[in-house]
Amino acid sequence: MNNIVKATKEVEQEELSEQQQKLINAYAQNGNDEIENENFEHAIGWFTKALNVIPEPKDKWEATGWLCASIGDACYYLNNFEEGIQYLQRAYIIYGIEFPNPFVLLRLGQCYFHLKEEVNAQAYLLHAYMLEGSDMFEDEPLYYDFLKSKNCL
Repeated sequence: MNNIVKATKEVEQEELSEQQQKLINAYAQNGNDEIENENFEHAIGWFTKALNVIPEPKDKWEATGWLCASIGDACYYLNNFEEGIQYLQRAYIIYGIEFPNPFVLLRLGQCYFHLKEEVNAQAYLLHAYMLEGSDMFEDEPLYYDFLKSKNCL
């Protein structure tokens, strides 16, 4: 287990204040609304604003995981795959390598796929498939076909 994961798991989780939680939720909702309206750059702004409310060290908070996943998702839609990977990898570590978030795995695989990093794409997409099955790829036939072409399924 790497030291970042160990440190994240060993820090005792405190509670965010009610005011912090309300701000994070409001900013995140604005970000989600922007995603729905396909205003991905504005969504990133709102999610980043929510992330800025979280106290240091930010990576000890569960909210940082889902906010980073949300920013990575918006980056994916903007075809900004390198930046998406940075945020998604951060979320992956925060959620814990032992219990990864299938959505984060899917988006990581998709970003790597578009960067033509097939080994990483295959690893993350296959992991998402192993956790969620083919339902995970219902709206994503390109990536499902990619896994089939690699004789993974």
